[in-house]
Amino acid sequence: MNSKPKALNTLWVADITYVRTKKGFVYTAFVTDVYSRRIVGWALSDSMRTEALPLQALNQAIVSAKETTGLIHHSDHGLEYVSVVYNERLS
Repeated sequence: MNSKPKALNTLWVADITYVRTKKGFVYTAFVTDVYSRRIVGWALSDSMRTEALPLQALNQAIVSAKETTGLIHHSDHGLEYVSVVYNERLS
């Protein structure tokens, strides 16, 4: 079975990464469209709080997509992605 998406905005994957700097950690959240392999939303913060990082990336992706009907969103089960506020936005 071929599970590759056949159009934009049908499958997004989200993740967080971080880099240690002299002043502490810097975190980046990305939302990537699997079909185009483009980053459709991102955010940068010194905090991993849901509202400060992954929610901002998700909001940017939603605004840029304009149409998200039927879209599938995939992420790990980290606290930022299973939070109530994040899942309410997904709905």
